[in-house]
Amino acid sequence: MPTNLEQFKAIIERGFSRGDLSVADDVCAETLIEHQYLTKTDLQGPQILKRQITSARESIKDLKLTIEASVETGDTVWARCKATGFDPRSGKPVTLDVMDICRFAHGKLVEHWGVPDRFALLHQTGALPPPPNLS
Repeated sequence: MPTNLEQFKAIIERGFSRGDLSVADDVCAETLIEHQYLTKTDLQGPQILKRQITSARESIKDLKLTIEASVETGDTVWARCKATGFDPRSGKPVTLDVMDICRFAHGKLVEHWGVPDRFALLHQTGALPPPPNLS
């Protein structure tokens, strides 16, 4: 049986970076408690993850998510990831950090907290005004 960290890596690499939605069927419990802001949660566990992958890949063209640091402790994986790609409307390159906390039970994802740096994304796509000149 894969470790929790291996399961998390599959979500990031197969799911978010390659768009392979079948990873959700492999790693998610039927019931997933989702804490990420604006995530639709009235679905079965694998369907929640499939929707998250689809939404992320629609929001960032050519999405590549890379694990930069991770810790597995007990039943939980904590990770800092880097998302790169292009804004589909403007074509501008974007880069943002994503923090994930995933709790597993019996080898399946049962709870997730995700915090993508949406301010960075909004700033890079021109949706937020530039920061004031602090020099």
